[in-house]
Parts: sequence; structure tokens; C-alpha cells
Amino acid sequence: MVAGALAASILVFPDPEDVAYYVGVARNLIGGRGLVSDAIWSFATPPLSFPRPAFELWLPLPTFLAALPMALLGPTFRAAQMSSIIIAGVTAVLAWRLGAAVAEERGLTGGRARAIALGTGLTSAVYMPLVLASAQPDSTLPFAALTLAACLLMARLIVPGTSTPSTRSLAALGVLLGLAALARNEAIWLALTWA
Repeated sequence: MVAGALAASILVFPDPEDVAYYVGVARNLIGGRGLVSDAIWSFATPPLSFPRPAFELWLPLPTFLAALPMALLGPTFRAAQMSSIIIAGVTAVLAWRLGAAVAEERGLTGGRARAIALGTGLTSAVYMPLVLASAQPDSTLPFAALTLAACLLMARLIVPGTSTPSTRSLAALGVLLGLAALARNEAIWLALTWA
């Protein structure tokens, strides 16, 4: 979260265009105008007028996540960045946990297991593409966090020699996969992996 907060302090405008889109729609939502965009992002989908329905190209989860802190702190880009900074911290923790689970599955103990877990968590916290994503609300980190959480849950659901997964666990996996699909279309590959 620290690296993301430092990177966010440098950015004063939502850039590139998908980030501007998410923030603009979140502003309209918070302002009571609904899920509309004041820009044309795709000339392939009518109507070619303003305002236009949102999400003809990009998916809605990043907008909703940006709108939460904007509702509390005001409709500013700085407020929208808060969700990405928090999700960056969650992503690093989930990556750490996944590293620990892999070390455990491989039978590693002691320093080797800790090195994998901590190395994975710290790397995800300071890896430049993820630091940049933590400075602006887009789909990268929500998708990463939801994918990591789904992978951790999947691994627990398919332990050989255990009973059939509970309905509650399967429902939780469905929710994670559904939310991931609201961030990126690539979530279908994760669902197919589970299937």
C-alpha cells in the first residue's frame, strides 16, 4: 500500500483513457446522473450522443470500487485512487498467502517456505506494473485480487481424499468468479479451469 500511495501522490489526472472512463462514470453515479459516460469511447456502439450508457466497452467493477470512496470523500480523482491503493494491499497479502500455500503443498519448511511466501508478497507490493495500477482505478488490481482469492479457494476445494466441497464454499467461489468477470472478460478462463 505504501508504494501505491506514493505512486498515487504523483498522478493528478486519470490516465490512460480507461481510468478516465471509470472515474468519469463514477463521478456521474455519485452525482446522481446514473451509469452514463460523457465521452465516446467506442464508435462501434450507438448511440453516438452524450450522455451515453456506460460500459459498452469496459466492465463496471472498477467504477463501483472507485465510487465507494468518492461517495465518502467527494467526487475527486484522489478519492477514486483510494480503492486502488487498498486493493493493492489486499493483492500483496493474497499473493503472500498463495506463496505460502505453494510452499506448503511442495513440502517446503522453514526459511525456504518463508522466502517464497514473503518474496511473493513483497514482489507483488513493489512490482512496477502493479504499483502503477495501484495509483489509478482500473481493472488490473481488482481482477488480480479476485483471481488470487479464487485460486486460493479452488486449491482448498480440490484436496484429494476430502469430502465434496460444501455448497457455501462453491457459492463463495461463484461470487469470486462473478466479481472477477465484472472486472475483466478473462475471468472465463479461470472459470473454465475450475470446471
